[in-house]
Amino acid sequence: MNKILPFGRSCKAYLRLYGDCSPNVELSCSICNRTLHKHGRYYRSVSSKYDTVIIPIYRWLCQDCGITVSLLPDFLVPWARFVTWVREAAINRKLQGRSMQNIVLTVASPAVGISRSTVKRWWKHHLGKASSVSLWIAGQLVGSGLNNDLFELHPSPAASSPVHTAAWLQRLLS
Repeated sequence: MNKILPFGRSCKAYLRLYGDCSPNVELSCSICNRTLHKHGRYYRSVSSKYDTVIIPIYRWLCQDCGITVSLLPDFLVPWARFVTWVREAAINRKLQGRSMQNIVLTVASPAVGISRSTVKRWWKHHLGKASSVSLWIAGQLVGSGLNNDLFELHPSPAASSPVHTAAWLQRLLS
């Protein structure tokens, strides 16, 4: 199981704070609610725009039910090599209408390397999530008292495509 917590604003800050020692946090088991105990670490590579670094990921264990929890810094998502802001930059460039080749050349240096298929996978994932996230955000805005017609912001409410919904999500967030 993974938990994502704010452990530094960048890979370098994370390494400076936690390169040699684990974060000082108290965690409870999500199953039995008992206190988790430190259980070592493993290392993983993380790529940003200009380089790839190896960082420690610290683990906690529930001694009663055997659940292991890995604590990820908030600039990562589970099983992803690239930091969040690289993936976000790729999505933002695609929303601006840039080509996949342009995105590949601008979001990561050649030394780090990123493939078109990786960016396409990120884009497909974003389009898959945009619909439910947009509706949730619209509901939150209406629930907080916003009286605007939010569907008026949708570029094509009658014949919506995933790309149109992603554009609507951007408008809701701006």
